[in-house]
Amino acid sequence: MAEQVDRPPVIAPGGMMTMACKEVMDQTNCRWPAAHRDAAKMAELSISMHHETGIENLGIPFCMTVEAEALGGEVEDGDEVTEPHMIHYPMKSVEEWRNLQELNPYKDGRLPSILACTSLLSKGHPDIPAIGNLVGPLSLATSLIDAFLLFKALRQRPEEVHRMLDFLADNSISYGEALIRNGADLIVISDPSATGEILGPDMFNAFALPYLNQMIHRMHTLGKPVIVHICGRIAPVYESLKRLVAECISVDSVVNIKEMRNAIPGKKLMGNVSTILLQNGPVDMIQKVSRNLLRSGVDILAPACGIGAKTPVRHIRAMTETAKAGIQ
Repeated sequence: MAEQVDRPPVIAPGGMMTMACKEVMDQTNCRWPAAHRDAAKMAELSISMHHETGIENLGIPFCMTVEAEALGGEVEDGDEVTEPHMIHYPMKSVEEWRNLQELNPYKDGRLPSILACTSLLSKGHPDIPAIGNLVGPLSLATSLIDAFLLFKALRQRPEEVHRMLDFLADNSISYGEALIRNGADLIVISDPSATGEILGPDMFNAFALPYLNQMIHRMHTLGKPVIVHICGRIAPVYESLKRLVAECISVDSVVNIKEMRNAIPGKKLMGNVSTILLQNGPVDMIQKVSRNLLRSGVDILAPACGIGAKTPVRHIRAMTETAKAGIQ
């Protein structure tokens, strides 16, 4: 990401910002939900999305539940158009983080399949960036305990929450190290629950920023750049984001890129074509929004929160081909 490029790349990282659609699943016969747990199908679906849509990376998995499941949560795998989602939390209070077992990325849940897939992608397609995806500690916590209880504990049991987040960050780092060992070229950390409009600057500074930076610093020591995605309106935490050590910040479609560029000069920005627009169209509007983002100075063009599984390939190509044509 530090190298000069002749135009902004166009990517869909995977993980929370999933990069798969049913049209390509049908073409390849690598369909959800089977592809969530089969490394070979997962890899073929990711590669085919790259070839069919023009997306310039390979990104897996296709959801943000893998770490939570490996830590003891119960997941429903969904169907061909519905991502996996949590159906049972392993914790009923923040104190119960002590009952969680440390992750073994090579044994627990779907993590071994993700690592095997990352290796397949890296070795089979070394010229295409393979993105490793992690869930930020605060968002991971909301998949382990009811969000209402968690946000209540931020005020009532802050020290206990810090202990839990430190544990989760350490385990996410272990998983990130394994992704890199298996060939991930860069790391994306998605932390949608760390949105500034919910937390505000004080809580963001206390409960999100230190743990994100802890993870980023470790990925940097392994020589890999990091993108962080945060959902929602993030203007309340612009000042805080100046201290985020990631190379690039990915944002939701509600964020004005020009405004953010002025507020956080020098930081690479990624986004933020509406996921709903990508799915529903029309094509000319997707092209228009993509061109406007390029003119606004976005450094990486991408779907704001991933690609919905019902999104037509031609709609995705409208975004990718606009990026490749450059600003006109």
